Amino acid sequence: MRYLMAVVAMAFAVQAQEAEPKLDPVKWTLSVPAQADTGTRIEALVTATVDEGWHLYSLRALEGGPIATQIAMPAPQQFKLAGVIDAPVPLTAHEEAFDMSVEFYFGEVEFRLPVEINRDAKPGVHKLTVTAKYQACDNKQCLPPKTVRLEKTVTLK
Repeated sequence: MRYLMAVVAMAFAVQAQEAEPKLDPVKWTLSVPAQADTGTRIEALVTATVDEGWHLYSLRALEGGPIATQIAMPAPQQFKLAGVIDAPVPLTAHEEAFDMSVEFYFGEVEFRLPVEINRDAKPGVHKLTVTAKYQACDNKQCLPPKTVRLEKTVTLK
């Protein structure tokens, strides 16, 4: 009987854990021009909207510090990153968890990516893909690093 009660209790615990919503305090979007010419440059706008009370870290990796935000354009695709990502100036503050000053963002953050379109890209609809790896934290916890994949189509002329 004790065994049966233990199994039932474990089943309820697992069910309650699965019903608990997963924290996802950062929403990402990607904006690009709908059309472009092959061999030219466009700008991709990657926006992170961070829930109140949460933050994510800057693009600059700090030794011994938190996971820096990393934005990339994975191959193969007809588009590639063509320079330095333009990011807003981050806030800087001492964070007890790392016992150091860290750079972070909260609220809405826009990252501007210079994107080069391959010269030999064929006209038509092509998928532009950006990935963002980041770690979100609040004043009590840090979530495990997460990578999101953002995709938009661009019609090449």
